[in-house]
Amino acid sequence: MLFSRNKFNNYIIIFLILELFSFLSFSYSNLFLPILIIISILSIGLFLKKPIFFLYIPLIELFWGSLGHSITYNIFSIRLVIFVLVFIFFFLTHFFKLHKLKIYKNKKLLYIFLTFLLLFSFGSIRGYVLNNHTNVFLDANNYLYLLYLPIWYEVYSNKYLSNIITILQSATLIIAVKTIILFNLFSQNYSFVNLDIIYKWVRDTRTGEITPLSNNLSRIFFQSHFYLLVAFFFTFLEQIKKHLSVYNLIYLSLILSGLLISMSRSFWLAGLIVLILLLLFIFFVKGRIVFFKSLIILTIISFFSIITIQLFFNLPKFNSFNILEKRSVDISEPAINSRMQLLQPMLESIKENPVIGHGFGKELSYYSSDPRIKNENNLTGLHTTYSFEWGWLEMWLKVGIFYIVLFIYWVYTILKKSFNLLSLNFYIYLSIITVILSLSIINVFTPYINHPLGLWLLILSSLIIFKNEKKSFSYY
Repeated sequence: MLFSRNKFNNYIIIFLILELFSFLSFSYSNLFLPILIIISILSIGLFLKKPIFFLYIPLIELFWGSLGHSITYNIFSIRLVIFVLVFIFFFLTHFFKLHKLKIYKNKKLLYIFLTFLLLFSFGSIRGYVLNNHTNVFLDANNYLYLLYLPIWYEVYSNKYLSNIITILQSATLIIAVKTIILFNLFSQNYSFVNLDIIYKWVRDTRTGEITPLSNNLSRIFFQSHFYLLVAFFFTFLEQIKKHLSVYNLIYLSLILSGLLISMSRSFWLAGLIVLILLLLFIFFVKGRIVFFKSLIILTIISFFSIITIQLFFNLPKFNSFNILEKRSVDISEPAINSRMQLLQPMLESIKENPVIGHGFGKELSYYSSDPRIKNENNLTGLHTTYSFEWGWLEMWLKVGIFYIVLFIYWVYTILKKSFNLLSLNFYIYLSIITVILSLSIINVFTPYINHPLGLWLLILSSLIIFKNEKKSFSYY
């Protein structure tokens, strides 16, 4: 695979320990503080040992922690604690060098960052003037993840890229296996397993959602399933370059299984569109041999993914072979219907202030068919919220046209520079193109660029292409 097997195994152990910490702190709230202290002390020690851990540790938590509340108590979460620790210790260790930060030398990325700060501040101030003050912070705070940009730019070098991908792949293996195991537990409904506490653990830590469908089928969805898509493209393209690897094929099969079990149409659509474009590009640029090798790999991993899903759904108790068709694409299906019900109010609100937006915390009301909203306590399904689907439109609605133009320009810059650098390292920069395209498509339907879940990818891709675009480097 892309990684050193020893490093991979070490990260697997780290993520398993984090899973244990998450479950223990959820089950026994008095353990939260000791666990938090342990993680904080270890993090501080690593910060002082090597600056690159200012990047590694946030990514370890992000890849594993979904919405950042996997280890949490009241208002304190592990993501927030790490964020604060990084800034405190980076400031302390770089106090006399702050005026010489490396990002000052990259004018284009610096201007993107400064423009973001300006528009973000404007949207926040406007939100406090016009909207609910509490909502403004809860709505806007996710964008604060972009403050990592100058810190990560300072410590990153392309020699660390292999280790970052190792972290990503080990985290996504844990996510995929966890998804498959939960899929089996809730499909089989074992009498000796306390499914109620597992369900609450996943839900209350905001790791994801477990939604019962029909015939014992449950949808297991984590927001961090997006990382499966990212890891899939990086590993798939690396596998195309090298001889067929059993380890890679097993890994890709598990990743694809997790993506299918997630039943996320946004992920499916983005993955399918980008995969088709990727295969066409490979055909015309790399030729028929590489193209057919790609098809063979896809056939193998698709076959084993379907077998894996069927086995975990139907063993030991048989349920049904018709699994994925349960995820209807009918416009009347509640999730799609709710999005469509929201679309018109969003467009009308955008028209009211298309240039400067309504500020963070802007609320809209619409009728939802989602059973979590429309139920016996809310028969009409009327829902008022500041958190919306339709990611690009949400950015436009709240901060105006220049905000969305900024992020589109940032995406365009990454894609353009990656395309120009294909001759430097074809498979790495092609991987960046595929995952950035996937993120952009997903953000049409589901907000990911307004959250650390997607922002990290813009930051890291920028580091890779900007830091050494005039230098050659070997990733493998």
